[in-house]
Amino acid sequence: MLQVNENQISAIGRVLNDQNRPLKERFRALFTLKNIGGAKAIQEIHNCFNDESALLKHELAYCLGQMQDSRAIPILIGILKDVTQEPMVRHEAGEALGAIGDPTVIPILEEYSKDCVSEVAETCELALCRLQWLKLNSYSTNLQKSPYMSVDPAPPADIADVKKLKEILLNENVSLFERYRAMFSLRNICTPDSIVALSEGLKAGSALFKHEIAFVLGQLQKEIAVPHLEASLKDTEENEMVFKRQ
Repeated sequence: MLQVNENQISAIGRVLNDQNRPLKERFRALFTLKNIGGAKAIQEIHNCFNDESALLKHELAYCLGQMQDSRAIPILIGILKDVTQEPMVRHEAGEALGAIGDPTVIPILEEYSKDCVSEVAETCELALCRLQWLKLNSYSTNLQKSPYMSVDPAPPADIADVKKLKEILLNENVSLFERYRAMFSLRNICTPDSIVALSEGLKAGSALFKHEIAFVLGQLQKEIAVPHLEASLKDTEENEMVFKRQ
């Protein structure tokens, strides 16, 4: 946690909440607050959820989850419940609740796993699966943060074979949680073959699934993924959750 005083945190919060500033500056302020952590930083992030930008609000929820601070739980529950928020924002609030890892959110996740918005329902189901996995695997080495310093919605699968992982990834008869586990294993392997396998996920599956595929391809920062992301970005029929993540 960075050592800064409350006046400095407030100043960063003012940048985040200033709609006249470029988004790039506001994003820098947001991720600075994430790295600072603590109740004051959480409150400054919370203050921004009335913004007009769905993309920014999505990242607000993402950062609250990555902070893994239970003090953010009431904020995230409020966003999840708020049907006036965009589906992309509500989805990320559900994912963030799973990232924090506190089992007290299980009842709310169970309730919203039946939400009428499929992206929200699928996300809450994934978050429930993550919490159950954490309960059963509290001593697993897979609990460590990813090589990309992110708290992921599913742990990587205990499989190293790219072909097998690709089969799981693209099999829509397999649970979404297991497909996500394959996804994060392919990301961590980070070879040309594993990146191409991941890219195949942009062509099929739910908007939520493709949203996460785009995210991990961005984490990899490999040129081989660019044509696949570009093709998806140019698809005007694609769900906004997918092309806003690329």
